[in-house]
Amino acid sequence: MDNSAERRKELLAQMRKTYDDKKEPPAVHPRYKSAYGQIYNNETNMRSSGSFGIRLFLSFLLFAAFVIMDRQEYKIMDVDSTRIIKEVQTTPEIDLEEVWKRL
Repeated sequence: MDNSAERRKELLAQMRKTYDDKKEPPAVHPRYKSAYGQIYNNETNMRSSGSFGIRLFLSFLLFAAFVIMDRQEYKIMDVDSTRIIKEVQTTPEIDLEEVWKRL
């Protein structure tokens, strides 16, 4: 009788360990670890943010500099806003197939 009682206690402990409510994310692919970390609110599995905010800020800064150059007619290193517009609108003269063949 002692043997079966001990065995039941062990099984109960194993079941509690298996189905405890610690809110830990399950084992998942690393790609989805951040999403599961957000669902389970586990701070250790949270991925750090990317560089999108920095890139967005820099693009706004460059656009503001371009608008100021255009309105005030500034030149920076002999480049003005009309030259920037011209360079953006031009298509490259390099044929990609030729470049690929040279490699």
